[in-house]
Amino acid sequence: MKNQLHLKSASLVAALLAVVVTAFGLAWSAGPANAAVIPGAAVTISTDSVVTNQWDQVDLTCQWSVPDNSQPGDTFNLQLPPELRWFGAASFDLDNADGVTVAKAAANDAGQVVFTLTDFVADHPNNVGGTCNFSTQYAVQPGTGETTELNFTVGSTVVRVPVDVDGPCTKDCDPAPPTSAGKSMWWADAPQTELESIFYMPPMPSESNDVVVTDTPSAGMEIDCDHITPRVGKVVSSSGNITEPMDNERYPATVECTPQEATVRWTGLPKGERVELFVVTKVTDKKLDVYTNSGIVTIAGEETPVGAETRRTRADGTGNGTASPTPTPTPTPSPTTATPTPTPSPSPSPSTATPTPTPTTTPTPSPSPTTATPTPTTTPTPTPSPSTATPTPSPSISTATPTPSPSISTATPSPSASTTSPVLVATDEPTQPAEVAGPEPLATTGAQSPAFIYAAAALLALGSLLAFLGVRRSARRQH
Repeated sequence: MKNQLHLKSASLVAALLAVVVTAFGLAWSAGPANAAVIPGAAVTISTDSVVTNQWDQVDLTCQWSVPDNSQPGDTFNLQLPPELRWFGAASFDLDNADGVTVAKAAANDAGQVVFTLTDFVADHPNNVGGTCNFSTQYAVQPGTGETTELNFTVGSTVVRVPVDVDGPCTKDCDPAPPTSAGKSMWWADAPQTELESIFYMPPMPSESNDVVVTDTPSAGMEIDCDHITPRVGKVVSSSGNITEPMDNERYPATVECTPQEATVRWTGLPKGERVELFVVTKVTDKKLDVYTNSGIVTIAGEETPVGAETRRTRADGTGNGTASPTPTPTPTPSPTTATPTPTPSPSPSPSTATPTPTPTTTPTPSPSPTTATPTPTTTPTPTPSPSTATPTPSPSISTATPTPSPSISTATPSPSASTTSPVLVATDEPTQPAEVAGPEPLATTGAQSPAFIYAAAALLALGSLLAFLGVRRSARRQH
């Protein structure tokens, strides 16, 4: 009894698994196709940038295109070379002239830019392509003065782009100290969410100098009070900035800071000492194109207004495509042009055939009997003449009568023959344009579903076998 129950349970489990596997297979086969990477995408890149120092900006432009009949969601990739890092908005759209997005681009921290086609290409599958513009930073120290090749990877191809690199300075390379106070500002991070600025000053002119720097960012920016760095010293680097050994501890600065304003003070700076102030500001409005920062530098009571502005680099592009041509030839115009032809005039043929036999037959029989009656004695010959003359008209009339009927019968099929002619023309179907063969399928469409069906069939067979064995075992026990 226990074995019978075990067999029944096993058969039920097998049947249940068969149903589950079958349902899962059907759902898998009905699922949407996955997006594919486009192997035939073409991208050309160019730049006119010249690199002098590390973190110099390199602006790039590109031309891109994809094969016809690429699908929405399909992608192609562009990998930046290791010398460059992405610099600017991490994502941007490629729009056509009407503002419709043809493709979207997104860059990651590893320097890979992924372009994804939108639903636009479903209705415009041909000649899909466009342009792109974006900025990068030269992330390594430039080498000697020469033209350097940057290798961009696009799919399985490598695009080489030359970049002019200025070589190191060989004469009068020490930077000249500034002669007046000033300010400069640049982006502190690749996503362009932070700006860093520097206040620079000439060497102190007097034996003892008090210095006050006030920084006031414009709308869309806030000062990061945790990142204010004052420097004091006489030694400068090759870039012109103060470097070790510094005198920060000997001449400490006092800092007062709010997000809207920062004030930094030094007192008693000796002659020849130099001062710098680095300030980081955070972007609060990412929609602005230009960010400005102003301030005032006061040295020994003399005020100098300073300021700087930095533009947001833009990544953007264009795209377009054309729709598939619709077949213009239609079968309807051909029959309409053939319809007027079947009415050439069939009726004149019988009318012209009818009068022909009538005038030729009637004059012949009348004169023959009148000439034979007055002279019966002279010539016995005229007697057979009327008898011979009389039958003459009757056969001629009888032969004349059927003559029109064949002419009518021959005229009647004439219009029918002419009507059959346009029908033959109308039944010739116009040649349709040859159907263009689509590209190889780029996406997984769920063709694996037969595997699930085979598995379900196997489980059903197993359940049936187990049930059969249970019935046989039960029958044996009864006997």
